[in-house]
Amino acid sequence: MAHSTRQTVLVTGVTGHVGFSVLLNALNAGYNVRATVRSESKKKVILSHPHIQYADSGSRLSLIVIPNIAKSHAFDEVAQGVDYIIHIASPIATAGSVNPADYESHFIRTAVHGTLNVLGAAAKSTTVRRIVLTSSIVALIPLAQLEGRERQSKPVSPSDRVPFPTAPYKDEFEAYAASKIAALSVAEKWVKTRKPRFDVVYLYPGFVEGRNHLVSNKRDMLKGTNTIVTGIALGNHFGSFIGATVHNEDVATAHIRALDAGVPGNTSYILSQPSRWNDIKHIAKKHFPGAVASRTLPLTGSASTLEIEVDTSSTEQVFNFAFKSFEDQVVDVLGHYLEVQHRSKRCNDFPSMPKAVQQTLQAV
Repeated sequence: MAHSTRQTVLVTGVTGHVGFSVLLNALNAGYNVRATVRSESKKKVILSHPHIQYADSGSRLSLIVIPNIAKSHAFDEVAQGVDYIIHIASPIATAGSVNPADYESHFIRTAVHGTLNVLGAAAKSTTVRRIVLTSSIVALIPLAQLEGRERQSKPVSPSDRVPFPTAPYKDEFEAYAASKIAALSVAEKWVKTRKPRFDVVYLYPGFVEGRNHLVSNKRDMLKGTNTIVTGIALGNHFGSFIGATVHNEDVATAHIRALDAGVPGNTSYILSQPSRWNDIKHIAKKHFPGAVASRTLPLTGSASTLEIEVDTSSTEQVFNFAFKSFEDQVVDVLGHYLEVQHRSKRCNDFPSMPKAVQQTLQAV
């Protein structure tokens, strides 16, 4: 259903896997959208993207550069006059690119202050009705269970909370998990203490899998949570991951439906379903037999699945949709990888072409 043009939603983090899909869904639902990005170059990437142009967003989309979401009052001006805020922007684990000495400032401080800045800006606005905060399932599960050192005694529930693990952190993932725990804790405390006129919906996705519309080269296909799917198909060997995944489109859909007044506020919802990582090989053989036969997808990688039970009954009931299967997730990721690989091969067939021409062909 299209929404009144007087309804405006502020979306942070739109240059990410989840954020860009949420942006597209918000535009397609008829909202005016203010979106924040970290730089002018990222702003150009969004505005020039074919999906944004096809969305016929016109004057309904404006992009605002906020280089540092943790800077005091970062969102005060941009939140004025909006009806809703979807806060997605937060540091993600990037496989060793962050110096361990910077874990606390990069992950914890940014996540916490970014969240408090959004809440504070909404409080100063007279129009905000609801905030949707994107957390993660890792904020609900003790690290010992995430790493397989401890078995769960009951299904993961939206009401579960994990004590904040203090520094030092042994790796980026632990620091990332701590940032999600910390941001959730301060948000809930802020809401309980301040009792604002708006409410908050908290969403906890599992590992987000599915087509990343912002990725157009093979290098970037091996970044983010899609890395596990493409990595196993291409021969990478990982350790253990919990078997809790969700399709990117389901996550985007839930964010937009969470704006509906019929969805109870000040409530938490898990976005996840069971999955087994090595099933990727069977799914690839079923849907991409030619790529497997040619060893474009050699299927020689592996990852162990940590079995985990998650209670998503309230999510499916309230949001009125059934989660896409792990098979759907894998097909979308690998299908996208093969498209990108094919475009790359087409350009490599003409090495004498000017670089600008090759880039144009890659964009086709």
